[in-house]
Amino acid sequence: MIATKKFNLTKKEYFSIIVRVLIKQRWWWFAFMWLVTIFILLKDEKDSFDIFLIGFSILYPLIILLQYWRFTNSNENKSFFEERQYQISSDKIITYLGSADGRAGIDNFIKTLELKDVYLLYLSKTQSVYFPKRIFETVEDENWFRNEIFLKIKKK
Repeated sequence: MIATKKFNLTKKEYFSIIVRVLIKQRWWWFAFMWLVTIFILLKDEKDSFDIFLIGFSILYPLIILLQYWRFTNSNENKSFFEERQYQISSDKIITYLGSADGRAGIDNFIKTLELKDVYLLYLSKTQSVYFPKRIFETVEDENWFRNEIFLKIKKK
């Protein structure tokens, strides 16, 4: 069993995480939109639908970023930024959040995602528990977490 350092995410860190998850999951959609835009721009004659597609491919990512920014800065999401600490064993994860705590069995997680500086364990399609790599006390703790928790969930 390991215990992490106490930590809290900043709004900037959280925004960065959710945007990187979006890009990792939907990169093909954004690449397709940009390719279509490039092909349209290379055409000699453009009609009104072409102009619409160019505008859509530019505005759509900006609108998504704006929605994510609003979500990050919403007063309803203050709990994402509260100080927390995890106690992790091979069968459960206990979250200490202020005066409350929560428990989740390892079997409750359905998938994982690793970014450069964070591990995400998903309880559902839209609900995840985040573990920034900086919260582990030692490299051995992080390796134990990666091998005993993260990779076991990933192999499900």
